[in-house]
Amino acid sequence: MENKRFALDIGVNLSGQLINASLSMLAIIGALFIFIIDKRETSSVFYILMSISFISFVISVFLGGKGINKVREESFQGILELNYSKKFFNFQAFFCIVGILTCLGSFIFTNKSEEDLNQIKELNRNLKEIIENNSEQRNEIKSLENKLKIIEKKFDSLNPQKSKKKENKRKKKTVPNTV
Repeated sequence: MENKRFALDIGVNLSGQLINASLSMLAIIGALFIFIIDKRETSSVFYILMSISFISFVISVFLGGKGINKVREESFQGILELNYSKKFFNFQAFFCIVGILTCLGSFIFTNKSEEDLNQIKELNRNLKEIIENNSEQRNEIKSLENKLKIIEKKFDSLNPQKSKKKENKRKKKTVPNTV
């Protein structure tokens, strides 16, 4: 008698855990469904499989509750038989597995939207253009720096006194202060 009671308690606990898992999956399915229909393109097969998944989890919760209730009624009457509630628990597990598989299978029938792909391509083109412009601007800056050095040398050759003052200033900047 004690072993049967222990076996029934294990079945009830397992059923409770499957009910919790099914309820969690219902919440996850709801969140994923909203995310997917917002961000991806879906086919009618996706909607059918997600509906089957949702219904399977609801049925799984219902059957688990029916099985637990059956065990409670039998225990109250003093009947401790595994066979009476076993079919409910087996079907509960079956529908939970069906729900998981159909949920996973529904993802096959989604695609990235064309709009997102076009935006990514446009951003990629813009990035390449910015990189090219940046490279051209660097080359222009180097060219202008070289021209400025040439002009500075010409100016210094025309006015030798100012160039000596400049050299002295440069030397003073590079010589460390020894105080």
